[in-house]
Amino acid sequence: MAEAARHYLTGLSTNFLFDDAIFSLKSYDPAVNAIRNQLWLIYDDLREHKHEGAWRISEEQREIILRIIMFLKSDFEYQWPCVPSWYSASRPIVWLLTLGFGVRALDKRFEFRDPENVWPFHGLEEVEKAKDDPKYFASAT
Repeated sequence: MAEAARHYLTGLSTNFLFDDAIFSLKSYDPAVNAIRNQLWLIYDDLREHKHEGAWRISEEQREIILRIIMFLKSDFEYQWPCVPSWYSASRPIVWLLTLGFGVRALDKRFEFRDPENVWPFHGLEEVEKAKDDPKYFASAT
């Protein structure tokens, strides 16, 4: 996943190749599923494109993707609570049936809170340790 994200961000691959790479990976690891769901938000999966021009992501999204890559290359365990698949699958139906009112309590229960902006790491200390031991460009000085 880290390589696929790097290749997409640098323009070496298209969104379709990126999509194939991240969704072909089969894993029960909660980090893989959470990261896949986040990565899926950064590109259009209907039209082929590269990460350039109108298809470039925001600086905020780029920072998240860089943290994802750094996390995937670290030895840290994913510690964020997992959103149950039943919630993700049923939320649109519940929203439609209740005109949005029925999902408020569920949204509050599974609300994603990351005030330090460290996700997928679990704290600033992990981010700093990962920065101190980079897996890419480690020998470039």
